[in-house]
Amino acid sequence: TPTGSASHNIPVGPYVLVGIGSDTVPQRNVGLTIESDGSVSGQAPCNHYAAAQTATPPGFKLGEIKTSGASCGGNAGRLEQQYFAALRQADGITYTGGVLKITGPVYLTFEPGYRKDK
Repeated sequence: TPTGSASHNIPVGPYVLVGIGSDTVPQRNVGLTIESDGSVSGQAPCNHYAAAQTATPPGFKLGEIKTSGASCGGNAGRLEQQYFAALRQADGITYTGGVLKITGPVYLTFEPGYRKDK
């Protein structure tokens, strides 16, 4: 369970992606960890990733998303591309009622916890 607070009541710790926009992500195979300095890291379907977060919550703005560079095809690849695109365009972050939302043109919905391995 996430603990502590990076700032503005955004708990640091592990989250699992459960939705992109109005679509659910039943695979639960995308993880996000919010670090105490506000930066993010995690594991998407194929790649590990990390990025600095440069805005003060409730604002949200990631620097370059560095990935492990694995090739990624099929449904996993599509999900990963959608996820990274949404993160790159995101401009807000909230945590309410046990749900973390990263908002922007496409919002991302997370619950506390760890991603499932394949």
